[in-house]
Amino acid sequence: MSDLPKKVGFKWLDKLKKVKHIEIYVSVIFVAILLLIYMSSYSKKSSKKVADTGNEMMVTEYVDKLESDLEEILNGIGGVTNVKILITLDMGQADVTDSEINLNAFPPIKGVLVTAKGLNNTTTRMKVLHAIETVINISDGNIEILSRD
Repeated sequence: MSDLPKKVGFKWLDKLKKVKHIEIYVSVIFVAILLLIYMSSYSKKSSKKVADTGNEMMVTEYVDKLESDLEEILNGIGGVTNVKILITLDMGQADVTDSEINLNAFPPIKGVLVTAKGLNNTTTRMKVLHAIETVINISDGNIEILSRD
């Protein structure tokens, strides 16, 4: 049994035992490997950019898309111009990881604020209100319409 370390397969072990401070080298290599593993998983999470046509999109992209679509629609209503929209989401009910959610599970819309010119007329205000209710399926109590005139 004493001849076991002298065999060809164990010569590298003898050389390794002669290296000073081997524990430090092994520790540094181990930490470097852990950092590489951590950074590779971090870069996968941060580089996850999914197109609007995919199954997932960023929450901010979702809200921005809703706001721009509504602005375009409301600007098409007669007499309404310079529309600005703010949409808030009820994030308390959402399962959000890294600011991404499944399209089928976007959080519900909490409220909508609309400012525009040409909203002095009650009929026009009602058209805007009904358009928002129809497009995003939200009750009129959660919609605020303000005139810029």
